[in-house]
Amino acid sequence: MNRMKRTILAVALVSLGLVAAWAQDPQPTVTLSIEEIARQVQSRNLEIFKAARNVERARKDLVGEPELMDSSLSVGGGYTPQQSGAGAWYGQSNLTLRLFPQLSAGASAAVEEPGLFGESVSLSLKPFEPPRQTYTEQKTLDSTLIRERYLKRQIYLDAEQAALNLLIREMERELVRATEELEQRKYELAQRRQEVGEASFQDVQDQLVDLIQAREDLFDSEQRYLSDWGNLQLLFAPSDEQVAVAQLPVTELMGMVQRRKAEVKRFDEVEPVTEGLENLRLELTALEAELKATPAWRPELNLSTAVTLPYAYPDSHSMSMSLSFSPNQLKRDERQDLLEDIEVKRMEIAAEAYSAGLQKSLEQQNIAIVEQALASAQIQAERDRVALQEGELLFQQGRRTTLELEQLRLNLRRTRILTFQSAAEVYRVLGVYLMLFVAQ
Repeated sequence: MNRMKRTILAVALVSLGLVAAWAQDPQPTVTLSIEEIARQVQSRNLEIFKAARNVERARKDLVGEPELMDSSLSVGGGYTPQQSGAGAWYGQSNLTLRLFPQLSAGASAAVEEPGLFGESVSLSLKPFEPPRQTYTEQKTLDSTLIRERYLKRQIYLDAEQAALNLLIREMERELVRATEELEQRKYELAQRRQEVGEASFQDVQDQLVDLIQAREDLFDSEQRYLSDWGNLQLLFAPSDEQVAVAQLPVTELMGMVQRRKAEVKRFDEVEPVTEGLENLRLELTALEAELKATPAWRPELNLSTAVTLPYAYPDSHSMSMSLSFSPNQLKRDERQDLLEDIEVKRMEIAAEAYSAGLQKSLEQQNIAIVEQALASAQIQAERDRVALQEGELLFQQGRRTTLELEQLRLNLRRTRILTFQSAAEVYRVLGVYLMLFVAQ
């Protein structure tokens, strides 16, 4: 690597140090476990809050307003001129009460000079008027409940993953720092060996390349750590404190994996249900309800009665009936369209159910793959542990150097980090699988 590249790297490291110093501001820091982080994020998340508001609004829309809210009161008056020159003032008021979609009541009163007064009450009945239909509002409410349920689960899993990622980045950063220190010591040893003629100039240059590469790895590791640290803080925004993740031994992580595997086991014989599948079923239910509420013919029949007060007059009571016919009352085309929409929706549901089943199979295979990767990492960690024990024994016998022994220690740290990372991946994939059964 040329001199300019080393200079750029040095400047980048200094800049990164400034960014890291800025991140460590005087804000108080609270240390939380993985579960505590996930639960707090779930309870404070803005998207979940908005989803809950949508649920409440949908509940209000489903209940609707009372029929009486459609009632009306009107008041009016005027002046009627007469040919004789003397006009007359009059006033009137009308009240209409909407009791049910099929039944309404009314009352009216009028006064006219000189002292004429009249009032009446009436009832109007429309027996074929359909009741208030709520299938659209019910679908909206159920859909918002589904969205809230899936969102809570997804946010919980995302928070868990963000916390685990930060723990992994912390371990990787410490490993890279130790590796950079080891490469620095190797480089200094190569320089001393060159001075006494035990190493060539090329040996020193090769070691310098390894040292510079280690410093680049350190820079990349710091960047990844800061990025994941920021992602975790944003989950709690806005907040007056910073969040740190409590240390999690790999044994505890493996316990979390085993508990989640036991939860997964309960759904081996259960059909998966996705959010999309639940919403399609809601749409089918709404279409079927709309079809049921759409008769082939809906006549317009109106029965009304009115009473003029006082009751003593023989013509104070009246009744009427009207029946009207219009081609718009025939709903055969609408019913046919609904039947076709229902058939299409059922096909969509079948396709989505097949997709969910396929996704379940793929996720099961994915679980098997990541479990194999975890087992491989554990085997390699055990090999590196045995290699370190042998190296310590050979070091006591003078057959291994301090630097070689330190390299064996770093190898073991690296595979242990890989084991932790593999276990975290198994935990994540199991969580993704459980998203297929949120409805259960």
